[in-house]
Amino acid sequence: MNALNLDLNDVALLVRVVQLQSFSAAARERGVPVSTVSRRIARLESALGNRLLERTTRRLRLTDAGRTYFEHAERAVEDLAQGSDRVHELQKAPRGRVRVLAPIVLGAAVANGIYGYLAKYPDVSIHLELGERHVDLLAEGYDIAIVTTRVDSTDFVARELWSATRKLLFASPRYIAARGLPRTLDELARHDCIATHATDGVATWTFVRGGKKRNVMLAPRFYVNEFSAAHRAVLAGVGIARLPEVLCAEDVAKRRLVRVLDGWEGDPGGVYLLYRNHRALTAAVRTCVEHFLAELPSKAPIRTAQPSGSGRKQR
Repeated sequence: MNALNLDLNDVALLVRVVQLQSFSAAARERGVPVSTVSRRIARLESALGNRLLERTTRRLRLTDAGRTYFEHAERAVEDLAQGSDRVHELQKAPRGRVRVLAPIVLGAAVANGIYGYLAKYPDVSIHLELGERHVDLLAEGYDIAIVTTRVDSTDFVARELWSATRKLLFASPRYIAARGLPRTLDELARHDCIATHATDGVATWTFVRGGKKRNVMLAPRFYVNEFSAAHRAVLAGVGIARLPEVLCAEDVAKRRLVRVLDGWEGDPGGVYLLYRNHRALTAAVRTCVEHFLAELPSKAPIRTAQPSGSGRKQR
């Protein structure tokens, strides 16, 4: 007999009938006719293939099979009740674990936002994983994810944390003096490029100009999955990188960096907080989402800045 085929409501009803020693008392408690209680107990007995109760006009007695089954059923029903109570507690008071996924580039900002939450909610623990790998958030059990690409899914709610900023190509005067400037997108493949995203040693950069979209595939000379490290590499003359405009605005204004292939812009990207589209979020997840939405925008690793000088022509 497969226990999964049993109706747990029937099992719980049997337990209550035995505890009250009365079909009629159990019926009154459930607000149903006695005939309904009798029918459901009979259905359970049929599913188990054993008579569980012997009923006379004066008393109710468990059979040997019924006594054995009742001992297990009573414990199971109590465990289920305790589990329900625990779930209700999770809905009321923040406690338990919250699993958070974020890209490495945002690790410091996200961690800084978590510290205040942990201080406020001592009964909650947070498991933060930083990485660039593609994951199935539902299958791997993440409660919250912070991503740099908006996800359109009915399974998740997406809330913007940091607004989009253009990604442009930059190089240092030192690199340009040594290698020259590419004049077309195709020439990028012959230059030393620095990428923050690559798969099997190949990076794909998307550019837009005047409504025209182009994808460029190249093998980066240097790959690092963090914008700040890529920015430092460009300043050091390692190569050309596609970086957020606001990250490089001050360097362009002070002529530490030069805009490359002016007119071509990388696709803008915002930063989004994802959480499950479920009204029954635990209090821990719900309060963590609320905290992130309130706190993380002020901890952006890339500050919004006036791009003074960012439109300066190359020389």
